[in-house]
Amino acid sequence: MVGGPFSSHTLAGRRFVCDAEDTAQLQIQGRDNEGKPNGDGTIRFIQTRVPGTLEGTNLTFDPANGDDDYLLELKNSGIPFDYSGTANDDTVWAGSVQITGELKFDYKEGTLSVTLTGTFQKQG
Repeated sequence: MVGGPFSSHTLAGRRFVCDAEDTAQLQIQGRDNEGKPNGDGTIRFIQTRVPGTLEGTNLTFDPANGDDDYLLELKNSGIPFDYSGTANDDTVWAGSVQITGELKFDYKEGTLSVTLTGTFQKQG
């Protein structure tokens, strides 16, 4: 594997390029295991389902193209949308996601910090 940022993300059909200094972190959906102690000193495990999450993503955006309004509309809809993202090593991840948390526009840098939550599956 070659480390590095994602090169781009496509959100509901619109492609966004990433900041080259991104430190995106992808948590693939699945289960989390929690160890719980029993009265006799043994341990039992409780599994909880967790959604996939992509954090630390900074998309470049252009208000003149309506990128900011587009992302706000996606988030405010509350409806999951199609996603695909290309990692630095050309691995493609795709799924169905929604924007969670705050949309933070950094006008000085021309980027938008976004967190995506949903399903992520490696393609190919």
